[in-house]
Amino acid sequence: MEDEKKSIFPVNADSKYAVIILLIALTLIFGLTFSLWGIWLIDIYAVRICLTLLVMAACGAVAVVAMKLTAQGSKLLPTKHRLWLQILIGLAIAAVLCLLMGIVPILCGTSIVGSHTEPSAGFLAISAVQDILFVGVCEEIAFRGYVQNQFEIWLKKCKWLAPLIAAVLFGLWHIINGSLIQVLFTTLVGCVFGYCKYFIKDCSLLSVIIAHGIYDFSLVILTCFMLT
Repeated sequence: MEDEKKSIFPVNADSKYAVIILLIALTLIFGLTFSLWGIWLIDIYAVRICLTLLVMAACGAVAVVAMKLTAQGSKLLPTKHRLWLQILIGLAIAAVLCLLMGIVPILCGTSIVGSHTEPSAGFLAISAVQDILFVGVCEEIAFRGYVQNQFEIWLKKCKWLAPLIAAVLFGLWHIINGSLIQVLFTTLVGCVFGYCKYFIKDCSLLSVIIAHGIYDFSLVILTCFMLT
């Protein structure tokens, strides 16, 4: 009788139930994100920011639950092995991306990250919190932590495709910004994060979380102080 009462969860990440969980998770993540179109219409800035951060946190939470349901919860936490190196790799990835995507184009007289802005200290503080503590964390948990790992489990003989699939979904997720260029750009960046995590030994989920958050915030800094 006790066995009959047991839940089917967590399930094997290689089972048919994992496919259903992934589809539900992606539907929720995309659905939550597209709710931002309504949130961005709110005139009160503080309310708009709080709701945006709440949506980001909800997307991350969906991925965490999906990982727990498919017994992948251990992939959420960084290993204690050479933690300092995981952090250092994340910082290095952010620095290289910032150089290639931001600084070099600016030095060449163009920009692919935006136009000049003159923000307040408060705006920079909010951007830092949003990019480093919410965007970087939640997006990487969802796409590199959950989606990429799930496809690596399924694609046993060609795991190298998993980062690409996750990056394409990551790019399509950014269609909310209404630009095909944005989709292609974020797909490329997603490939960088995904393949760094896949190929570099000590590049963990923590590494790409750090890289993503700092890279995004560095673009805010560049648009603030380096573009004309």
